[in-house]
Amino acid sequence: MHFKKLQEEDLAFLSEVRNLVAKEFLHDSRTFTLEETQQWYQKTNPDYYVIRDNEERLGYFRLSNYSEANRNIYIGADIHPKHQGKKYAYQAYREFLPKIFSMYDLHKISLEVLSTNTRAINFYKKIGFVQEGIKREEILKDGAYVDSIVMSILRNEFLV
Repeated sequence: MHFKKLQEEDLAFLSEVRNLVAKEFLHDSRTFTLEETQQWYQKTNPDYYVIRDNEERLGYFRLSNYSEANRNIYIGADIHPKHQGKKYAYQAYREFLPKIFSMYDLHKISLEVLSTNTRAINFYKKIGFVQEGIKREEILKDGAYVDSIVMSILRNEFLV
């Protein structure tokens, strides 16, 4: 498994995956056309990495809210639905987290997950993330408010 910085040729894949998982799993349920994704990419130059097994794209990692002063960052990942349930996410996180801790000289990696996504919450706990708190009724999904669970892992907790 390897990770490649997101490039223009990956945008159709990124858009497809995001649109497939947005309604159920993402804090932002909106979907985007390829043209909108291309405009976003050119405007923001996001810190995303495509997850690959050989040359096949499996999903992507997104990094945001990097603080050099505090040595922390937010992470998220989306796996294409056809690759979910095959332990790719576990392998990807186990291989990607040490790279990110090292590349950014991080002390802490954080994430947020919807409280309705119990499968992901259990997965994050399995790989060592700890729940820090709950943003109560943070996201409006299908007419109902959903909590956002804040989780993190410290460098010394992961690299043992």
